[in-house]
Amino acid sequence: MSRDVIIVGGGVIGCSIAWRLAQAGLRVTIFERGRVGCEASRAAAGMLTPQGGATGPGAFFDLCLRSRAMYRRFADELSEASGVDVEYKDEGTLFVVLRGEDEADKIKWAQWQIEAGLPIEDVSNDLYRIEPAVTKSATRAIFLPEEHQVENRRLMDALEVAMTQAGVELKQGADVTALTTDHGNVSGVESNGERFACGLVIVAAGAWSSPLLKALGLNIEVIPALGQMIAVRSAKSPISRVLHASDVYIVPRSDGRILIGATVEYAGFQKVIKVGATRHLLNSAVELVPSLDGAEIVETWSGLRPDTVDHLPIIGQSGARNLWLATGHFRNGILLAPLTANLIAESIINRRTSNELRPFGVERFSLLTND
Repeated sequence: MSRDVIIVGGGVIGCSIAWRLAQAGLRVTIFERGRVGCEASRAAAGMLTPQGGATGPGAFFDLCLRSRAMYRRFADELSEASGVDVEYKDEGTLFVVLRGEDEADKIKWAQWQIEAGLPIEDVSNDLYRIEPAVTKSATRAIFLPEEHQVENRRLMDALEVAMTQAGVELKQGADVTALTTDHGNVSGVESNGERFACGLVIVAAGAWSSPLLKALGLNIEVIPALGQMIAVRSAKSPISRVLHASDVYIVPRSDGRILIGATVEYAGFQKVIKVGATRHLLNSAVELVPSLDGAEIVETWSGLRPDTVDHLPIIGQSGARNLWLATGHFRNGILLAPLTANLIAESIINRRTSNELRPFGVERFSLLTND
C-alpha cells in the first residue's frame, strides 16, 4: 500500500489530524501502540477551559480560545460523521474560592480577563441559586459561560469511526520502534519488525514521543505527567456544571457519573493510583460539595499527560525533512485537537507552516537553552 502520511500515535491529536488529512484526500495510516486514545485522551475529563486559571494573554491563550470557539461545530461534525454523540455540554464552568483561602490570589487570573472584556462574571451573590450544593464556606464565585465540556471517551469513539470511514488505515497494538530514513530524509517507520514507507511522518505519540526523536538527533523532551482521577455516582447528581476550586475540579456526566480530578505528578512512566492522591481528591471534592460524602466510588484511573519544559505544545515541522510534530499538549489535548488538526493539515497541504504555529515550533528550545 502506498501511503502519503503515517501518524505515530492514536490519541485525540493524532486521530483528529488523520481525519482532516483523509478528508483532504490523503492516504493516511495511524500506528497506535495500544488502542485508540488509550492513554491521556481517554484518561482526561474533557473540559474545554482555557480561561480558568490562565496566567495571562499571549499566543498560547489565543490558540486555546480559537480552538474552543471551533468546538461546537467540530463536535457536531464528528457526531454526524460517526453517529456517536460526543455529549457536548455548554452549561459553563464555575470557579469557587473557599473560606480561609487568599481570595485576591485565587482570582487574580480573573481580573485581567474582566479588564480584557472576556466572557466572565462574578456571581458570588447568586452562587447558591446557580449551584445550591456548593459548600456554604464559599466566599467568591466566578462564572465562565464559554467554558464547556465533551465526554472525551465518546469523542475518541467518534473519531475512530469517522476517520476510518474517511479512509484512514488504523493499526492498533503496533508500537513504532524507530523512524526510518533514506539519505537523511525521514521515509517511514519500523513497527513489529517491519518497515512501512510513506511520504511524510507525523509524531503525535504524546509522552512516548521523545525516544523516536532522539534517535534522529532531535533532543526534544516530552515529559510524562501523571494525573489521577476518580468517578463517583449519587442517586441524583448534586451539580449541573463543571466546578473548579483551587485543589480540585468536579465534572458531572450525562450518565450520572461525577468525575473528580486531577493530580499532576512527575514520576516517570509510572501509571498508578496512589492512596494519598485519592484521599486528597475525595477530601477536596467533599469540601467543595459536601453531599458527595455519600456518593459511591465507581472508578479510579490515571493517565500520563505529555508535558514540555515550558508547558507549551510542540506543533509543526521538526527540523528533519518529512517529519512533523504534534505533541506535548499537556492538559490541553482535548481542547486543542480541532485547531491543531486544521493547522497541521493546512500546513502540509499548502507546504508552508502556518504563522499561527510558529510560537510552538521546535526552534524555541534552542532559544531556551541559550538564555
